[in-house]
Amino acid sequence: MRRWLLAGLLAITMVGVGACANPTQVGDAEPPGVLTPLTPDTAAIAQLPAAVVAKKELVVAMDVSSPPNHFSGPDGVSVIGLDPDIAKALGQALGVRVKIVGIGFDSIIPGLAAGKYDLAIAQMSPTVKREKVLDFVDYFSSGTALAVRKGNPLGMRLDTMCGHTIAVLKGSFQESTRVPEYSAACVKAGKKPIQPMVLPDQQATILAGIAGRADGVMQDSPVLEYAQKKSDGQVQVIAVAHTSSVGIGIPKTSGLLQPVRLAMQHLIDSPTYKQILTRWGVANGGVPSAAVNHNSD
Repeated sequence: MRRWLLAGLLAITMVGVGACANPTQVGDAEPPGVLTPLTPDTAAIAQLPAAVVAKKELVVAMDVSSPPNHFSGPDGVSVIGLDPDIAKALGQALGVRVKIVGIGFDSIIPGLAAGKYDLAIAQMSPTVKREKVLDFVDYFSSGTALAVRKGNPLGMRLDTMCGHTIAVLKGSFQESTRVPEYSAACVKAGKKPIQPMVLPDQQATILAGIAGRADGVMQDSPVLEYAQKKSDGQVQVIAVAHTSSVGIGIPKTSGLLQPVRLAMQHLIDSPTYKQILTRWGVANGGVPSAAVNHNSD
């Protein structure tokens, strides 16, 4: 088993269900593969707001507990994964530095609203509620997956979650939308509702499933598929559904929507985009265009 999984399981064993190891220590080295540098997009650069031009930097927020999307590198300081690579490529297209800040997922939108960060590249699904405060530019697509511990001892399926405890990430689309949808269907059929176990990071949800504290885990499919691959079979993905786009979150008053849209389309049209997706084993998650506010509700 990989270091991050062993660390988490050891912590659960030693200090009980109330704690776990630092979930950002998930540790595979950055995969091999040279990325083609992205050429600057003069049309996108021309639309950058003056404040960004002056500081020559974009601060990009993401959580760091969701390999292969975004997670701590082997040094415990750097952030690596699909989303950091996308962020760096956008910086190249826009001719600015990119500073990546790792924070809890549920702190991202408040941080954007407070002006702490310029963008969020965090596998965030555009929804009607989120679009009240943010604009979104599509950059990837993924589904919602259900995973269980090895062997699926409870015989779980998407249509048999009624009455079971399902671990989800705090602030995620699975917490706000998918689990409530399935739970409402349970109640309508006269069955017990699903009991959500809301946890602060993605690795905590996976560890809860492995340890048997949750009957299943529901989160983004790339995360659970990666966990299945890296956990020597301790995590088993049994269903993937509801594939939809995820977007770059942009504060509505920032003036960044159009330059980011142009830069993202520039990236999508380049060889670099496919190289990034292939590098992290998610080549099937590419999108054809940088659509704006393509919500998932």
